[in-house]
Amino acid sequence: MGHHGGMLKGVEHGEGVVQTKQGQVHVALQQGTLTSVSGSSVTVQSADGWTRTWTLSNNVRVFELRHTLQPSTLTTGENIAVAGTTSGTGASETYTARFVRLHEHAGMQQSAPAAPSPGATSSPSGM
Repeated sequence: MGHHGGMLKGVEHGEGVVQTKQGQVHVALQQGTLTSVSGSSVTVQSADGWTRTWTLSNNVRVFELRHTLQPSTLTTGENIAVAGTTSGTGASETYTARFVRLHEHAGMQQSAPAAPSPGATSSPSGM
Protein backbone atom coordinates (compact mmCIF):
# COMPACT_ATOMS: atom_id res chain seq x y z
CA MET A 1 0.00 0.00 0.00
CA GLY A 2 2.14 2.80 -1.29
CA HIS A 3 1.65 6.53 -1.20
CA HIS A 4 -1.75 7.42 -2.69
CA GLY A 5 -2.34 3.78 -3.64
CA GLY A 6 0.90 3.37 -5.62
CA MET A 7 0.94 0.22 -7.70
CA LEU A 8 -2.23 -0.98 -5.97
CA LYS A 9 -4.28 2.01 -7.08
CA GLY A 10 -7.64 0.77 -8.29
CA VAL A 11 -7.38 -2.62 -6.56
CA GLU A 12 -10.54 -3.30 -4.56
CA HIS A 13 -9.58 -6.67 -3.03
CA GLY A 14 -7.35 -9.62 -3.69
CA GLU A 15 -5.55 -12.62 -2.23
CA GLY A 16 -2.23 -14.33 -2.88
CA VAL A 17 0.52 -16.49 -1.46
CA VAL A 18 3.91 -15.18 -0.30
CA GLN A 19 6.87 -17.50 0.16
CA THR A 20 8.79 -16.77 3.40
CA LYS A 21 11.65 -18.52 5.22
CA GLN A 22 8.96 -20.09 7.43
CA GLY A 23 6.96 -21.34 4.45
CA GLN A 24 3.99 -20.08 2.46
CA VAL A 25 1.81 -17.35 3.93
CA HIS A 26 -1.65 -16.59 2.52
CA VAL A 27 -2.18 -12.84 2.30
CA ALA A 28 -5.09 -10.57 1.38
CA LEU A 29 -5.83 -6.90 0.89
CA GLN A 30 -8.98 -4.88 0.56
CA GLN A 31 -9.86 -1.25 -0.05
CA GLY A 32 -13.26 0.21 0.69
CA THR A 33 -15.51 1.80 3.25
CA LEU A 34 -15.34 0.89 6.91
CA THR A 35 -18.90 -0.27 7.67
CA SER A 36 -18.47 -1.66 11.19
CA VAL A 37 -15.87 -1.31 13.97
CA SER A 38 -15.50 -3.17 17.25
CA GLY A 39 -12.61 -3.45 19.66
CA SER A 40 -11.34 -6.57 17.91
CA SER A 41 -12.50 -6.35 14.29
CA VAL A 42 -13.44 -4.15 11.34
CA THR A 43 -15.81 -4.81 8.44
CA VAL A 44 -14.97 -3.31 5.06
CA GLN A 45 -17.11 -3.09 1.94
CA SER A 46 -15.38 -2.58 -1.41
CA ALA A 47 -16.96 -0.56 -4.22
CA ASP A 48 -18.09 -3.77 -5.94
CA GLY A 49 -20.04 -4.82 -2.82
CA TRP A 50 -17.54 -7.46 -1.60
CA THR A 51 -17.65 -7.30 2.20
CA ARG A 52 -15.26 -8.90 4.66
CA THR A 53 -14.76 -8.78 8.43
CA TRP A 54 -11.12 -8.60 9.50
CA THR A 55 -9.92 -9.52 13.00
CA LEU A 56 -7.43 -6.93 14.27
CA SER A 57 -4.13 -8.61 15.17
CA ASN A 58 -2.54 -7.78 18.52
CA ASN A 59 0.16 -5.79 16.72
CA VAL A 60 -1.98 -4.19 13.99
CA ARG A 61 -0.51 -0.95 12.59
CA VAL A 62 -3.03 1.78 11.83
CA PHE A 63 -1.71 4.81 9.98
CA GLU A 64 -2.51 7.74 7.73
CA LEU A 65 0.32 9.13 5.65
CA ARG A 66 3.16 9.28 8.18
CA HIS A 67 0.97 9.34 11.30
CA THR A 68 0.49 6.24 13.43
CA LEU A 69 -2.97 6.02 14.97
CA GLN A 70 -4.57 3.83 17.61
CA PRO A 71 -7.08 1.24 16.34
CA SER A 72 -9.65 2.88 18.64
CA THR A 73 -9.65 5.97 16.35
CA LEU A 74 -11.24 4.00 13.48
CA THR A 75 -14.81 5.08 12.75
CA THR A 76 -17.44 3.87 10.32
CA GLY A 77 -17.65 5.64 6.98
CA GLU A 78 -13.89 6.04 6.59
CA ASN A 79 -12.19 5.03 3.34
CA ILE A 80 -9.46 2.51 4.21
CA ALA A 81 -7.11 -0.12 2.85
CA VAL A 82 -6.47 -3.19 4.99
CA ALA A 83 -3.87 -5.93 4.49
CA GLY A 84 -3.08 -9.07 6.39
CA THR A 85 -3.19 -12.83 6.40
CA THR A 86 -5.87 -15.41 5.71
CA SER A 87 -6.32 -18.90 7.05
CA GLY A 88 -8.88 -21.65 6.61
CA THR A 89 -11.21 -22.13 3.68
CA GLY A 90 -14.86 -21.57 2.85
CA ALA A 91 -17.08 -20.64 5.79
CA SER A 92 -14.17 -21.11 8.24
CA GLU A 93 -11.84 -18.71 6.38
CA THR A 94 -10.57 -15.89 8.60
CA TYR A 95 -8.89 -12.61 7.72
CA THR A 96 -6.44 -11.05 10.17
CA ALA A 97 -5.49 -7.39 9.66
CA ARG A 98 -1.81 -6.51 10.10
CA PHE A 99 -1.97 -3.04 8.49
CA VAL A 100 -4.79 -0.52 8.13
CA ARG A 101 -4.22 2.64 6.10
CA LEU A 102 -6.75 5.42 6.30
CA HIS A 103 -7.19 7.37 3.09
CA GLU A 104 -9.22 10.05 4.88
CA HIS A 105 -9.43 10.45 8.63
CA ALA A 106 -11.51 13.21 10.20
CA GLY A 107 -9.08 13.62 13.09
CA MET A 108 -6.16 14.23 10.76
CA GLN A 109 -7.75 16.57 8.21
CA GLN A 110 -6.65 20.16 8.45
CA SER A 111 -9.27 22.81 8.06
CA ALA A 112 -8.88 25.21 5.17
CA PRO A 113 -8.05 28.79 6.04
CA ALA A 114 -11.03 31.07 6.22
CA ALA A 115 -11.72 33.08 3.09
CA PRO A 116 -11.20 36.80 3.51
CA SER A 117 -14.33 38.86 3.76
CA PRO A 118 -15.25 41.02 0.76
CA GLY A 119 -13.32 44.26 0.71
CA ALA A 120 -10.68 43.00 3.16
CA THR A 121 -7.09 43.94 2.44
CA SER A 122 -3.89 42.65 3.86
CA SER A 123 -1.17 44.88 5.18
CA PRO A 124 2.37 44.25 3.87
CA SER A 125 3.71 44.82 7.39
CA GLY A 126 1.40 42.15 8.77
CA MET A 127 -0.47 44.63 10.94
